[in-house]
Amino acid sequence: MRRRDFLILGGAAIAVPSAAAGQSPPVRHLGVLFVLGEDNPDVSSWLGALKDGLRSHGWTEGQAIQMEIRFCQSDAKLVKRYTDELIGLKPDIILAQGVVGAAAMKQATQTIPVVFVQVQDPVGGGFVTNLARPEGNLTGFTNFEYSIVGKWVQLLKDVSPGVSRMMAMINPANRPRWNGYTAAFEKYAPALGIKPQMAGIHNEGDIEREIVRFAEQPNGGLVVLPDATTGVHAKFIVELAERHRLPAVYSNGFYVRAGGLIAYSDSIRGQYRNAASYIDRILRGTKPSELPVQAADRFETIINLKTAMKLGITIPPALLATADHLIE
Repeated sequence: MRRRDFLILGGAAIAVPSAAAGQSPPVRHLGVLFVLGEDNPDVSSWLGALKDGLRSHGWTEGQAIQMEIRFCQSDAKLVKRYTDELIGLKPDIILAQGVVGAAAMKQATQTIPVVFVQVQDPVGGGFVTNLARPEGNLTGFTNFEYSIVGKWVQLLKDVSPGVSRMMAMINPANRPRWNGYTAAFEKYAPALGIKPQMAGIHNEGDIEREIVRFAEQPNGGLVVLPDATTGVHAKFIVELAERHRLPAVYSNGFYVRAGGLIAYSDSIRGQYRNAASYIDRILRGTKPSELPVQAADRFETIINLKTAMKLGITIPPALLATADHLIE
């Protein structure tokens, strides 16, 4: 049945052809930039959550909305290439993953609306001027505040009470983020009797060198921070941590599913589903500057008991009781 506008005249309803009668609404275009690769074990789940969220708002892929998706494999050249490709397609809106993705889009466009996900410290990173009123063409969802470092360090101490040295790994390219994490570790780690250090890594060679060097001394533990570089090399990091018998706390559950010891993370699937609601509102006329940046409100602890056994670690009963997921 074709749509009609109805006028009420003298109590009678009269059908009047709509201006859009017989015409389908225009297909809208969404560009998606994943800094991680398509082979990342969680990317398909995150993309599925995005598509589910869009469908729930009436945006079915291939009908009401067309998606152009690019996967960058944490390669700076691919990030630049695919950012330029997506901008060149002139989509109605773009979804950008992570700090690297948000930074690329921030530099590439001041007009196309951008919704970001998995971004730490969006104000300090220069993506928005403030959380309540972003003011520019970017808005989205932040997953971690630097205070979460206190939780990661406490977990490391809980699973390995003898730890007195700790190394945190992240790509140092984003200096505000690097400085924010450095300050947080210097604040929280010494209170637990742990001496912290930061390791700047760009590739597998950096990762192996830093871990091997760190493992030369006893009583060490790792904290693997949220970053495209650590994410792309997740399996390699997990393998090295096990080989050198280093207890490690991770910032994402996929590390633990890949064999890592323990993770404390936000619900990333939830971020992508929530991002769909922002995409919907922007496509219907809301400006990004009118949508506040939202913080994660649900976190989960995941423990791999098989890895704990391999490392000779006994997980405290209280931690087992409160964990959200146990891998046996």
